[in-house]
Amino acid sequence: MPCNNMDDARRQALLSDLQAHADGPQQRCEIHERASGQALFSAFAAALLLFVGGWLVSLPSLIHMRSAQWLCWVPGALLLAAGLLLLACAEAFSRRNGRCVMVLSADSVQFANAREPTPWACFDGFEIDQRPLRMALVFSLMAGQRGQGLAPPCFKSLAAPDARPVAAGMRLRLWLFNPMLDGRRLDFEELAGLLDEYLQAAQARRTLGKLFPEVQRFSAVRHSTGQ
Repeated sequence: MPCNNMDDARRQALLSDLQAHADGPQQRCEIHERASGQALFSAFAAALLLFVGGWLVSLPSLIHMRSAQWLCWVPGALLLAAGLLLLACAEAFSRRNGRCVMVLSADSVQFANAREPTPWACFDGFEIDQRPLRMALVFSLMAGQRGQGLAPPCFKSLAAPDARPVAAGMRLRLWLFNPMLDGRRLDFEELAGLLDEYLQAAQARRTLGKLFPEVQRFSAVRHSTGQ
């Protein structure tokens, strides 16, 4: 009898814990990206490199240099190439600015290049790699799961915050500069906490459905009726 009471107490404690986490956030959140600063900096650096490079290329004719003209042409051409590359980056970053990175809902997350949402139940965790100029999100997929309808990455992906499969499709990775929610920038801790709330709730609902299917069905009906 004491063992049965202890088992019942543990079962009830587990049920209460799962129910507390299963509710989770219900609102729909759109995470956008702000890249205006990066676009302006790249455009300014590109203009500077193009100016200096053009000046070096034209310097031999300006000073009537007769020999060793390549000493000006080679570095000038390299600076011009770097300037054009930075100019392309500035254009790409300006297109990224304001783009939707992902849409979070209670049951799924939809990436910018996905044709359909990916259920939270497909993930077993995530990591955030914070760097000085950008951050990367890496979502780990459950065994046997794959990202839902992701368009393949290409060169144009630089201009969009697209997710792409890595590690033989077992992970989804995307990078961005500044995540924004409702016009407010999210720092590392805020973004991690927001994603963790959605993921923990989904995992709790999945476990609840396996261990306590009757309770899980009742909770689903209660949420659908708004009670």
